[in-house]
Amino acid sequence: MGIERLTTLAFSMYTNKGAYALLLGAGISRSAHIPSGWEVENMLIEQLAATQGVADIEDWHQWYKDKYGDSATYSSLLEELVKEPTERVQLMRGFFEPTDEERELGWKKPTKAHEAIAKLAKEGYIRVILTTNFDRLLERALEAEDVIPQVICHESDIEKSTPIVHGKNVTIIKINGDYIDCRFRNTTEELDNYPEAMKNYVNRIFEDYGLITCGWSATWDKGLVDIINGSSSSRYNSFFTNVGEASDVMKTLAASRRGEIMRIKEADDLFTELHEQVVALEQSNTSRRLNYDVMMSRVKKYLSSEQYNINYSDLIEKFGTEAYDKIMAKANYNFTITPEQFSAYSELHHNAVKPLIDIAILAGRWGKAYHIEAFEDVLVKLCTKPIKSGDSYIDGTQYLHALGATLLLNAIGIACVKYERYTELNKILKLSVPAGNFIGFYRKSLLSLLGSTHWSYDELNRLAGINYIYPWSFILLERLRSHFIGCFTVDSEYENTFYIWEHLKSLVYGYNQCYMFDRFYVPTGQFLRSRVEYKMRQNGEEPYSVFFDNADKLKGEWEPIKQGMFNGNYDEYKKNFDQAEESYKQNMSY
Repeated sequence: MGIERLTTLAFSMYTNKGAYALLLGAGISRSAHIPSGWEVENMLIEQLAATQGVADIEDWHQWYKDKYGDSATYSSLLEELVKEPTERVQLMRGFFEPTDEERELGWKKPTKAHEAIAKLAKEGYIRVILTTNFDRLLERALEAEDVIPQVICHESDIEKSTPIVHGKNVTIIKINGDYIDCRFRNTTEELDNYPEAMKNYVNRIFEDYGLITCGWSATWDKGLVDIINGSSSSRYNSFFTNVGEASDVMKTLAASRRGEIMRIKEADDLFTELHEQVVALEQSNTSRRLNYDVMMSRVKKYLSSEQYNINYSDLIEKFGTEAYDKIMAKANYNFTITPEQFSAYSELHHNAVKPLIDIAILAGRWGKAYHIEAFEDVLVKLCTKPIKSGDSYIDGTQYLHALGATLLLNAIGIACVKYERYTELNKILKLSVPAGNFIGFYRKSLLSLLGSTHWSYDELNRLAGINYIYPWSFILLERLRSHFIGCFTVDSEYENTFYIWEHLKSLVYGYNQCYMFDRFYVPTGQFLRSRVEYKMRQNGEEPYSVFFDNADKLKGEWEPIKQGMFNGNYDEYKKNFDQAEESYKQNMSY
C-alpha cells in the first residue's frame, strides 16, 4: 500500500471530520466468507435444479435461462423455492449467517475492516456508508461499538428516514438491498437503472461528500457508475482503492471525479491502518490543543489591561515571525503549480497563520484599537519576499506566497464586521507593502495584493479540485469557517457576515483605487449571487440585506461611514457604490 496516499487520506479524513462517504462492495466481506450476490444466485439455482434431479452443471445461470427462457433473479428463484416471506428470510439466512461449524471457524462475522470502520463511525469520522452488499456485518460491527445505525435498504425507506445532516449516528444505504428484506437488485437490468428516488438520494451524497471506495470494482454496477459520473464534483477528494490493477471503468470514474486510484493490499489493512493514523493525529492534536488553550487564555489576559500591552505585542511578533519563517522556508516558486502543490501550500500557509487568526478574532471582539493594529506589521511582512540574486519563478506560482496573508486579512475583516470595528479595519485596508513583495519591484497597496485572487476562476477551480462560479469565495469561506465556531449563533450567520465583508472589501478596493491602470474595477464574489437570495428571504430581513439597506437609511450615521470609512462621507460612499454596481454588471459570472 502506498503509505504516502494512505497518509493523505488519513489527513483528509481527520481535518474534514464526517465529510467522507464510504462506498463498499463485495470485496470488503470476502475474508468473512460471505458469498457475493452472483454466488448466492448460483447456489439457489443449484438447489432448484436439485429438486428436479439435475446436478453437475458448469454454468448454472445459463441452465436456468435455457430451462425457463429468462435470466435468473432473486425474486423468481425465491418464488420457485419457497412461497411465504418468512420462509424466504429463513432460506437467505443460511447464506449470510454462520452455522455452528462456521462460527467455530470464525466465518461470517465482522472483519477487521468492518471493526475499524465502526470505530471511525463511532468517533464521528464517517457518517455515511453506501454498500452494494446484502450482509449485515457492518450493522453488527457498529452495534458492538454501541452505535445504532440508520439503515436504508429500499427506496421506500428514504421518505421516512432522518436527513443525514441531522442524524446523530451513521447512515447505511444498502443500494442493492438487504438479505432479510429479499427485495434485491442483482440482475443487469436492475443494476443498470436505479429507481428515481434512490438515484436522487445517492446523487446528493456524491455531491456533498468526498468518496472512499473499497471492495468495489465499478465493473458490474453501471447504474451506480452513471450516478457518480452525473453528480457534480464534491469539494472533497475521492479515493478509489483497489487490490491489484484498477478496472478501466474505475480509472475513467476516478478521472471524471478528479479522484485518485489507490492500490491496497486488502480491505482489512486499509481500514485498520487508516483508523490507527487518524487516532494518532487526534492524539497529537489533543496535546497541541492543550498548548493552544493555554495560549488563548494568555491572550485574553493580555487583552484585559493596558499593563500587558508589551506582552501582547511580543506575542504577536513571535507568532508573526514564526509564520513568516515557515512560509519563507518553502518560498521557492520556480515550478509549474499543480493541484497537489496548491493543496500542500494551502495547508502550509493555513497552519502557519492559525494562531494569528484566532488571536485576531479575540482582539476584534474584546480588544482595544491597539490590539487590532498590532496585526498591521504582520500582514505587511507576510506579503514580502526579499529578492535574492538568482531568484526566478514561473508566472502564477508566486501567488502562493499570499495564501497565509490573505487568510489572515479576511479573518480580521470578518471579525471587524461582526464586532463593528470599522475604524481599525479602515486603517488596515489603507496599508501599503514596500518593494520586494510577492508581486514585484514596486510598492503596492495591501488590498491590491490581497483583495482578490490573482488566478483566473477557471485556474482556481482546477487547482482546488472544485467547480464553483466564484471559487475564491468558497475557498476562503470554508477555510475560515472553523475559526469562527462559537462567534455566531448559527452557521448561516457566519456566511451572512462573510458576504457582508466580501462586498465591503470590494467597495473599499474600488474606493482606494487598488485596481491597475486608470479603469475603475472592483472584485466580484459569491456575495453577488447570495444577495439575490437574501433579498428574497423574509422580506429582506437577512443581516446582509439589512446591513447595506441601512447605508441609504442612516447615511452619515451608518457605522462604517460614522467610523471613517469612505472618508466618513455618505455621498462618496454612494458614488463609489453606484460605480461598483456598474462594474459588477460588466464582470459578473452567472
